[in-house]
Amino acid sequence: MRDALRRLASRATVAVVSGRAREKIREFVDLGDLYYAGSHGFDIDGPGGLRHAVAQHTLPLLAEARQALEGKLGAVEGCALEDNRFSVSVHWRKCAPRRDAIERVVDDVLASPPFAGALRKSEGKCVFELRPDVAWDKGSAVLYLLDMLRARDQAGGADAPESWYRGVLPVYVGDDTTDEDAFRALSRYDAVSVLVAPKAEAERPRLTHATHTLRDVDDVLAFLDALASIPPVAS
Repeated sequence: MRDALRRLASRATVAVVSGRAREKIREFVDLGDLYYAGSHGFDIDGPGGLRHAVAQHTLPLLAEARQALEGKLGAVEGCALEDNRFSVSVHWRKCAPRRDAIERVVDDVLASPPFAGALRKSEGKCVFELRPDVAWDKGSAVLYLLDMLRARDQAGGADAPESWYRGVLPVYVGDDTTDEDAFRALSRYDAVSVLVAPKAEAERPRLTHATHTLRDVDDVLAFLDALASIPPVAS
């Protein structure tokens, strides 16, 4: 998969968007010259020294919320807390029968000072996540990157941002419920949005804003290879 991403990045701009912390994703993918949007797009970096972070003032609150959750959920077997810097993830896949009880704990923490009104809960595949309560998500991050690339490539030469997008085909591949934010945001640009979900998918709803579906990571690999193999368009 890394080789496929490397080949594709030699032909097109590639960004990795994840709920996990940006540093974790960068270390895991281990490819330079890509854009990385971690913590659901709250923390972005990329070539040319790009750095963009949203709601940094909430970092101390998120750390405090993680400590509070550890105190209440640390003894629940199978429940795992993950610090993703701009978000706190509460994974319940390995203790599914306790899901409702875990959600009540998360809700209680969010309703208490100083978290009430500053943090909010979202849901992914077998996970509850606490994020800053601001209008930002994976869709916002993808649109930010597209607009930044437009400005970089055209330096305002287009009459309007939309005119630049007519010559660009965004392609977004994701398997989580939080990727729906990006599918929805990109729909106005006639993007190819791909939900990765087998027919027997039980961890997320099948209803989607995506335009296409793939079954699994093997399909994704074949898709990336195919994209990387498209002959260049003659200028």
